[in-house]
Amino acid sequence: MENQTVPGKSAAIASMVCGIVSIVFWFFGITSILSLILGIVGLILSNNAKKQGFEGGIQTAGFVLSIIGTVFGALIFISCVACAGLLGVGALAVA
Repeated sequence: MENQTVPGKSAAIASMVCGIVSIVFWFFGITSILSLILGIVGLILSNNAKKQGFEGGIQTAGFVLSIIGTVFGALIFISCVACAGLLGVGALAVA
């Protein structure tokens, strides 16, 4: 039996890895922008894997993890920007 590659499997694995890393990054406020970027890349890779005909647990896990990483990364990033803006406004009001 020869070793055959399944089309889209590498994109599905890369999607799952990007999703996992994006979830890890949104725990840290500074790297939430990286979480957002990696989540979007994971979604694109998951979509590419599906277009190439690979539909399995790895592709689904990559899609779900990337959505979670993107949503929470965006929320954390927006809240960090809002907090920084409030600190800046408070500093101007005191001066």
